[in-house]
Amino acid sequence: MPWLLVLGALVTLLAGCASPMPSDHDAVAVTAVNYTGRELNAVLFIDPQSTRVAGGTGADPYGASGAMCCYALPRRWQPGIKVKVRYDWWTGSSADRRYETVEKELPPYPTDEPGVLWALFYEDGSVEVLASAVDPGHPKWPGKVKHWPVPSREYRLKLWQIEYDKVAGLISYYQELMDGLPSAELEETWRFRQKYSPKDLDGFSGPHDPRFKEALQKEGARKLTAAKERLRQMESIKP
Repeated sequence: MPWLLVLGALVTLLAGCASPMPSDHDAVAVTAVNYTGRELNAVLFIDPQSTRVAGGTGADPYGASGAMCCYALPRRWQPGIKVKVRYDWWTGSSADRRYETVEKELPPYPTDEPGVLWALFYEDGSVEVLASAVDPGHPKWPGKVKHWPVPSREYRLKLWQIEYDKVAGLISYYQELMDGLPSAELEETWRFRQKYSPKDLDGFSGPHDPRFKEALQKEGARKLTAAKERLRQMESIKP
């Protein structure tokens, strides 16, 4: 999320928190739960009466934002409690942000306290807002989906393919290490390790030290075996 938005939300939040809270209200955490395959970029909870703001971060596909601070809710539920939620979906470009806003009236608390303020995002485009001290999966959970998000097969396959391609892409490099790098690549590898892992070069005189070449070949053989085994394991658990 761009720092300007974070800063703006934080300033507004601090300004809101500076205002006195009514004695019959509790400060509750807020969280967003994403039941969709899209990435939520940011979620803000806004009190329509005071314009206090809470939250700010988004949620991964089939994920949750975690608890964020802080929203004032009546300690006991009463009709007419309204919450505004402002959010946007990640489009791949911060320059093309499209904010959406919904305002919802909270249903009765499922227990005798507000607990946490939740915004729940569904595949059909609907947004549910509720306050609950119990989580999805609890018998008293009031949300229309009674469990935490479950990633779709399509999404799990997408993540699997990314990891598979990453491992497969290293095999040719490990094979090259095992076979012996050409002179220019030996020197490049030496410079890279000088910068990022200099301890790996202890005991070697330079990139053309025969012992360095031998160490790289052994490393290539070991990592090539491990990568091929990893691919076999992944193939057996493909979604």
